[in-house]
Amino acid sequence: MYFLSPAYELYKSFIIFATENNSFKKNIMQVKGTGIKTTKEFVKSNFPDLFQSWINALPEKSKALYKQTVEFSEWFPIREAYLDPVDKMIEICYNNKVKEGAEALGQFSAEYALKGIYKVFILVASPQFLMKRSTKIMTTFYEPCKIEVDETSKQSVNLRITKFDNLNTAIEYRIGAWCQKALEMANCKEVEYKIEKSLLRNDKETLISFKWN
Repeated sequence: MYFLSPAYELYKSFIIFATENNSFKKNIMQVKGTGIKTTKEFVKSNFPDLFQSWINALPEKSKALYKQTVEFSEWFPIREAYLDPVDKMIEICYNNKVKEGAEALGQFSAEYALKGIYKVFILVASPQFLMKRSTKIMTTFYEPCKIEVDETSKQSVNLRITKFDNLNTAIEYRIGAWCQKALEMANCKEVEYKIEKSLLRNDKETLISFKWN
């Protein structure tokens, strides 16, 4: 029989309270269990020799989550479920090279998310429509946030993030690389992205531009 650890049971009780209490939910940035799953799979697939060292190095609340099987549809506080584990992954696996690590994770996550029925969809959808749908997918992973796409030409779009508490540099690079990979999977060539503005630089929004041939 499979038993959950007492630490995880206690933490899950806190999560249940948090997700059911509307006043609490409004004040905390959350990520779906899918984010935990993809991050674990990324490290396990690409750095199998470092996987256990990474798990052991996590803060206790993150470790409790990552040592157990969580439901994809559950919501978890983004600090424990995503920010701290990704920061530690970049430190251990990429020698603190934030851009390199976050982009690799973003590309892996896009391939992970856009599989099965989505593979057929991305082959027939226009790049602009694909990007709009991609932002919809992102807003089902993070709560609360506001991410939108503006079509600028047949071969370029702008992605705008106007609400995203606890946003950091790694998340910006991950989102950029996620969309870049999605466009490449849709047969767009020479896809490039650039972070033109950033909430982290006290701009009113994070603006990521994409262009392709």
